[in-house]
Amino acid sequence: NSRRRRQQRQRIIVIAISTASCLFVCYILGLIIPRPRGDEDGNDNRIGPKLQKQEAPQPKRLRDAKTKRRAATKREGLLPMRKALEDAVGIGEEEDFDPEATDQARQILSASANLVAVSLGPRASVRDNSYTGVIAEFCPINFAPQKENPPEVPMFRDVLARSHCDEDSGNIIRVDLKEAVELARKFDRENTNNLPVVLDLKGAVFHESRCGSTLAANSMMALNPEKHRVYSESAPPISALRSCGEDYANCSIKASANLLKDIIYLMGRSNDPKEENLFFKFQSATTRNLETFREAFPTTPWVFLYRKPIEVMMSQLDVPHTSNANCVRSKNSSPMIRKFIDKSAYKFEDFTNVEFCAVHLATLCESALRNLEDAAGLGMAVNY
Repeated sequence: NSRRRRQQRQRIIVIAISTASCLFVCYILGLIIPRPRGDEDGNDNRIGPKLQKQEAPQPKRLRDAKTKRRAATKREGLLPMRKALEDAVGIGEEEDFDPEATDQARQILSASANLVAVSLGPRASVRDNSYTGVIAEFCPINFAPQKENPPEVPMFRDVLARSHCDEDSGNIIRVDLKEAVELARKFDRENTNNLPVVLDLKGAVFHESRCGSTLAANSMMALNPEKHRVYSESAPPISALRSCGEDYANCSIKASANLLKDIIYLMGRSNDPKEENLFFKFQSATTRNLETFREAFPTTPWVFLYRKPIEVMMSQLDVPHTSNANCVRSKNSSPMIRKFIDKSAYKFEDFTNVEFCAVHLATLCESALRNLEDAAGLGMAVNY
């Protein structure tokens, strides 16, 4: 009995702290009343009526180009979404009709399958006005465990584990991202009175690491589990945020922002009629590319969580080998770290792992400060 009472007191304390954090974080992010919704009946309508209409025959040149794209898609092991949907309504070639492929394409359109990973293929190209060769992976996600108990399922990887979205599960659907976005946007335009809906992006959390960011994400979920969807360090956005490199050596801020907008759009599509608001907590390293987020979502509020550097370093370096610490791993791959050191009076090879950790945190805070000064009130620094 004594042990049970002690456990109950601990639960009450956790709930009290989480509630206070919820109110604080949501005050910072400025939650507002959402816009009116469409049909709340929960109808699926996997292929809307406008998607099923017959289309006019295309010129031979366009058909040949489409055939080449489909062949390339097949070589890469991707689901040809457009062809699967056309075959289902009699536009494609009947002898190639694949019911399983059509069902998978419909899962993506209806938001029954969610975007879980993005990768740049060997022929990928990201430019200001478009991108090609970007591969998207979808899987049906069960958000219920996270909504019911955020501290037990705090990270996106935990949500995926509960949803059986690993490579061996057979639940992964791989498609061309650009094709998926085009089809999803078209479907949403023509299916305005039914599910899925596109959730409003209310805010984002950037952070220094080991500074309470997971508590912030859990608070955003716990405040209103039915209406909120929270992605905590999910994989797809970081692929876009870093697609041009930390220093944008491979392409421009605009190019990576366009890719990020499409990824967030797909992740914000919901077949749950109760969901309304969307939140993201990004990985700490993405702070170096805050410009991309601000270019993509110039009116969305964001916070940067920070803590006394020595406390962060002590937490980061509390591992058997300091070379494996998160703040040290990127020392050879991060151009921002090398640029920071080049500006100093020291040589790269003279730095210890502990000093590399300090430089890593310094680059995050420098980027955050630079963006906060230019954020016109949309960004806020929050001390741990």
